[in-house]
Amino acid sequence: MRWGILGPGRISRAFLTGLAGSASEHAVAVGSRALDRAEATAHEFGVPRAYGSYGQLLADGEVEAVYVGTPNGVHAQGAIAAARAGKHVLCEKPLGVSRPEAETMFEAAREHGVWLMEAFMYRFHPRTLRLAEIVAAGEIGAPTLIRASFGFAVSDPGNVRLSARLAGGSLMDVGCYPVNAARMIAGPVRAATATARWQDVDVTLAGVLDHTGGALSLVSCSLVSGRHNELQVVGSDGVITVPKAFTPPKDRPSTMLVTRGAETEEQTFGPVDQYTLEAEGFATLVAVGHEAAATLPQMPLAESLDNAATIDTLLATARPPAS
Repeated sequence: MRWGILGPGRISRAFLTGLAGSASEHAVAVGSRALDRAEATAHEFGVPRAYGSYGQLLADGEVEAVYVGTPNGVHAQGAIAAARAGKHVLCEKPLGVSRPEAETMFEAAREHGVWLMEAFMYRFHPRTLRLAEIVAAGEIGAPTLIRASFGFAVSDPGNVRLSARLAGGSLMDVGCYPVNAARMIAGPVRAATATARWQDVDVTLAGVLDHTGGALSLVSCSLVSGRHNELQVVGSDGVITVPKAFTPPKDRPSTMLVTRGAETEEQTFGPVDQYTLEAEGFATLVAVGHEAAATLPQMPLAESLDNAATIDTLLATARPPAS
């Protein structure tokens, strides 16, 4: 498809790098509220057009799909505007700042007959697909305990991740990955609780998810920690350990350890850019339609809404009482 990029920030640059590595997906426009930023990004990535407003980009008839890479608090605004303009929408995580907002976004997509999907790029990586296959096949027994954590240090106090107004915080920014992974592995969540450390936003959070299937997940995240992202799935008959679970290297192989009894097998996956796979996967979903899409990797509506509801609950339970 021909892509338009809403917002030229860090995550959009990663997505543009992925598009540059694709034989089928191409960026044709970059939009920003600041024309000079759009022009600089377009020049760097060889994108033919730059716009100084999102509305101008959405009016571009050549744009078929839009990647929304704006701050969390304005995801819905951009995604709904793109849907109304008849563009398919791949929206950065978290999809909305709450479940009701996410539902409104999906309603807009359905009304205007376009695809909307939450952009969890790691879900398209061959390692993640293999992990899901192993769990679904019962190769480590029933999931019993999932441990997932993602964090790093943010030193700039002006960083949007630290802005409550723009729906920042560790859970929204990186904790949504552990929540998503737990939901992918163990299914819907019936209860959740968390504790957090606050500096206007949650800068560190640790939570427990109680899944309807019986598993428990320990999820944690931080914006004031050493860089880490890890995932471990403990089943009744084995354990899967995934290093650099959400950001595997794209320039060298990634690994996954599968332990059954006393035997540990290291599975290796070739280097890929998961943003490339995400863009191509989304384009395939659009091409085949909803009926055939069940056989393809994707982020279904039910998962995105459950993720949003779980995040809502974690934040509510972790928020300090009003003084």
